[in-house]
Amino acid sequence: MKLHFSLEPHYNDQTMSIRGKAAIVGIGETPTDRLGSKPGEPRKSSAQYLAWAMRLALEDAGLTLKDLNGQGLGVTIPTAYPQPFWPEEVAEILGITPGLLLAGSTGGAGAVSLVGGMAAAINSGLIDIALCIGAAAPFSEHFGGGIQPGDMRDFEIPFGTMGPNSKIAMVMRRHMHQYGTTLDHLGKIAVAGRYHASLNPSAYLKKPITIQDYKDSRLVADPVRLLDCVLPANGGKAYIMASPERAKNLRKAPIFVRGFGERSNPSYGPRAASDALIMGVADAGRVAMEMAGIKHGDVSFLELYDDYIIVVYLQIEDLGFCAKGDLGFFERTDFTINGQLPIQTGGGMINCGQPSTAGGTIHVIEAVRQLRGEGDQRQVAGAKIGLVTGLGVLPYGKNLGCCAVAVLGTDV
Repeated sequence: MKLHFSLEPHYNDQTMSIRGKAAIVGIGETPTDRLGSKPGEPRKSSAQYLAWAMRLALEDAGLTLKDLNGQGLGVTIPTAYPQPFWPEEVAEILGITPGLLLAGSTGGAGAVSLVGGMAAAINSGLIDIALCIGAAAPFSEHFGGGIQPGDMRDFEIPFGTMGPNSKIAMVMRRHMHQYGTTLDHLGKIAVAGRYHASLNPSAYLKKPITIQDYKDSRLVADPVRLLDCVLPANGGKAYIMASPERAKNLRKAPIFVRGFGERSNPSYGPRAASDALIMGVADAGRVAMEMAGIKHGDVSFLELYDDYIIVVYLQIEDLGFCAKGDLGFFERTDFTINGQLPIQTGGGMINCGQPSTAGGTIHVIEAVRQLRGEGDQRQVAGAKIGLVTGLGVLPYGKNLGCCAVAVLGTDV
């Protein structure tokens, strides 16, 4: 007997199993701050940001703390946090007794990964409500760097590769070398994000910038510039999911999970070892869009994980909105709320701040706002479908880490 294996995505009737079976019904987002970066400043703990974000999400949904007991709790894990039982600690901090406890997947993918995990749990009947939450206070709580993995100690740090900025510089330089990408192409994304941030009262950086401002910002790790990089911050963010039946009786119109895809395999697919500029988001996005039953032209806006500008650029390619290396697409496309493909409609983490791995939740929250029609000055007209991504641990080439994609919509 011969066994046949395939590394290509496999679709069947089960692929459709969570489409429309869960909805986001509440969102909560604390103000972003960097308190604690200077001596004597008032500061809050991550526990305080967690409780604050939960209260805001409960109020938005019209629920109470008691409604969460026996239900789902999903927690994103702060980077370098030394407590291995952080999700359990979060339940204690919040004063709830979960019936299901999930930890978000690797790094910044956690917030989007939890969308799929909790939608599946709700669909199974195990729970009918889930709170997904994350918070961090890197300027208030300092845990130390800990012990670096052996590959970093022995093969990276001695040669000058000092953390994410150095690594993303190599990815960015490779793309520029291979496809001729310029700072003008990348700067267009930075300018669009900052323009949207200027219309967002919750953004930390609101002053509009030009492409020249982007090009003139100081080098961090050549060719990465200051305006390429995410803004570390304190804060807490949360969203609440529910079954469609439960959602009918809550305060806000439900925003449905139409599709979800995730890839965490470090050697997934035949191209994994051959192209360092393709991420697992390419396959995760294809799965999510097929589940949602949509094509690229159906998407009203993109909320893309944005620890760096080049990461946004790569995702637009990998999600299939243009071919890899299609410079003309970036030259002719308007990425603002008034354009053909709105992205980062609230400004993204780069302009609003990243409370460690909880920062990716901002994209889920902003997508819900847009689909509810609550975007105010930055509202995308007629928004019906939004695509949200989360990425963890620089998943380039071999897709090392987690890539998660969710498609959200006003209906199913």
